[in-house]
Amino acid sequence: MNVHSFVCKFVFIRLIMDKKQAILKSVLRLVKRDGFYHLNMKKIAEEAGIAAGTIYLYFKGKEDVINALYKMIVTDFNQKVLDGYIESRSVKENFHEMLNNAIQFYLKERDYFSFIEQYTYAPFLFKENQDENFMLLLPIYKMMKEGKKQKVIKNLPDAILLSLIHGSMNTILKLHLAHKTDLNKKGIKQRFYDACWEAIAIAS
Repeated sequence: MNVHSFVCKFVFIRLIMDKKQAILKSVLRLVKRDGFYHLNMKKIAEEAGIAAGTIYLYFKGKEDVINALYKMIVTDFNQKVLDGYIESRSVKENFHEMLNNAIQFYLKERDYFSFIEQYTYAPFLFKENQDENFMLLLPIYKMMKEGKKQKVIKNLPDAILLSLIHGSMNTILKLHLAHKTDLNKKGIKQRFYDACWEAIAIAS
């Protein structure tokens, strides 16, 4: 492949990626504003500033767009959470840092938090998104398995452990967004992290 062909191919791929991103960002805005059930391809096209038929060049339909957005958010979210993992640290230290990164991600990307909240209870969770690679909190899930192996985390079913963490995180975020508490205060965050750890840890 000569240089000209390579550049043309790169530009073409970049244009496709940019168009897909524009569509996904439009869906994110629409879901926040109107929810899933009022979402349709016409509205997505209008929000993205493109023809409705153009969306079908990239996605099969509404559900496909929604699932693609979910995958994008989960990938970004789990990567951010992984930034807090250092193998040489204790399970507790990693747990605190990873939970902090999860909270900070949602505080920065509030539209993502709104989308995940709605997606969790919507009928769009196809089998492909139940794959472990697209499991929200996958890094924390793996860390908890290691904690159980080291006998520092309670030997409870993973679903219960994750509900104790994710449910608590969702609640504290909603309270913060409703100005019922302030997660920007270090003392509040630290007490929350400690409480979450105590909920899943074996008492020493």
